[in-house]
Amino acid sequence: MPAAVSKDKELLSNSASLLHDLLKDEKNLNKILFIKGHSKDLGGLVEAISRVAADGEKQLEVMAQDDPALNLNAAELPSGEQAARKAIAKTKEHELLFSSGDNFAFNLLVTQADALSYASHLAEIVSANAPPGDFARQFHSLASTLDGLLQQVASQMRSLPQKSA
Repeated sequence: MPAAVSKDKELLSNSASLLHDLLKDEKNLNKILFIKGHSKDLGGLVEAISRVAADGEKQLEVMAQDDPALNLNAAELPSGEQAARKAIAKTKEHELLFSSGDNFAFNLLVTQADALSYASHLAEIVSANAPPGDFARQFHSLASTLDGLLQQVASQMRSLPQKSA
């Protein structure tokens, strides 16, 4: 296999792996609604994010079944990056579990703004590096859907009450 083709496949597998891992986590986002109070709007948005993530995860798994060269276990992050991600996840989990009301909503929306932006960009990279055809179009569409959810997250953040100084 030529080096350029190998590098392209490596990029596709790496970005697809990162996206798969993120979507696998995001599909379970709605479980937080069982233990935390929330508004109807926030609950609807969280449910939508979970649904889109579950669908995207399935799309990636179908893509990997159809292309055995696609490895969804190729995240290959440096150890420092892995440690930083674990520390960030632990901090965010603590912030979510120990906040309530508007503070909880804000903390959840901030985490989702980060996750959706990252996922949208990863989906675009998968789309750009997938063989032309259905999968490339599906992941371009997924990127657009994730970006739309990001815009909804931003809108809800703007609608939260402002704290007085």
